[in-house]
Amino acid sequence: MKKAQAEVRRYVKERGLTFVSEDDVKNLPYFRALVKETLRIEPVIPLLIPRACIQETKIAGYNIPAGTTINVNAWAVSRGEKEWGPNPDEFRPERFLEKDVDFKGTDYEFIPFGSGRRMCPGMRLGAAMLEVPFANLLLNFNFILPDGMKPEEINMDVMTGLAMHKSQHLKLVPEKVIM
Repeated sequence: MKKAQAEVRRYVKERGLTFVSEDDVKNLPYFRALVKETLRIEPVIPLLIPRACIQETKIAGYNIPAGTTINVNAWAVSRGEKEWGPNPDEFRPERFLEKDVDFKGTDYEFIPFGSGRRMCPGMRLGAAMLEVPFANLLLNFNFILPDGMKPEEINMDVMTGLAMHKSQHLKLVPEKVIM
């Protein structure tokens, strides 16, 4: 968070801006890497919309008959050691600075919005609705954990369901930054 805050604040200060717009986000590589890593580790929808095989095919040595319903597990896809290296469960935004991967559906190791003809039609809106407010929150506030809580005490467990969300809400204390 501190690295992303520093990048956002430096960018805004250098350009004499008062807020981060959608056009500015493309100029914040570490911040964008942080957003991508968040979507990789915790995709909002862990299982993509089911698909049906239109013809018999073979995947990883398994015969899949025509008409079979296939579920793509985006959560598991984004944790493969072959694609993400050792410790794929570790939160490390730098991996997106080292590897040119995006969520537009063409890099199959990272598909939080799906891919192909049936990918999420709201992908661009969803990205903007995440990136722009988050960048402006980082610009204007420092965040601390309440009551002396330590980062390792944060409960990262998720509830199962159609969409993934934390079993316990993360509570942060915002401190307004005077710039």
